[in-house]
Amino acid sequence: MTRALFGILVIVALATTACAARQGASPDEAASPEQSRPVPSVPELQTVPPSDASMTGEVPAEILADLVADAAERTSTEPEAVEVIQAQAVTWNDGSLGCPEPGMFYTQALVDGYQVILQAGDEELDYRVSSAGGFRVCEGGGRPSG
Repeated sequence: MTRALFGILVIVALATTACAARQGASPDEAASPEQSRPVPSVPELQTVPPSDASMTGEVPAEILADLVADAAERTSTEPEAVEVIQAQAVTWNDGSLGCPEPGMFYTQALVDGYQVILQAGDEELDYRVSSAGGFRVCEGGGRPSG
């Protein structure tokens, strides 16, 4: 019986070694799946536009037109007199679109959208826009200081 048990152990050891050799790895390497998994890279996201940015052209025209109309109405200014100071695509850290209000709760996920800063009369309005097109003015927003 001892001889039979020894024979079975030898066969199991040889089979394990043969399987590992076919996969191009030693038995120790075959036992560690962590080594063969690729490590995903995480891209850097720009969540706050640089303070010296003066960009336009990244926001869809229909969204920009809605924002200009809103700014003109809020400030009693003609739409033609509203100036685009900054308009860019941004990935916000959460559902607050970079402008949280005290006491409010927001989705904790990255949100693609836009930041548009418009000059209407004497007022500078900082619009935060989700990719779905919903927008709001960020009070006390404006261009980040840097």
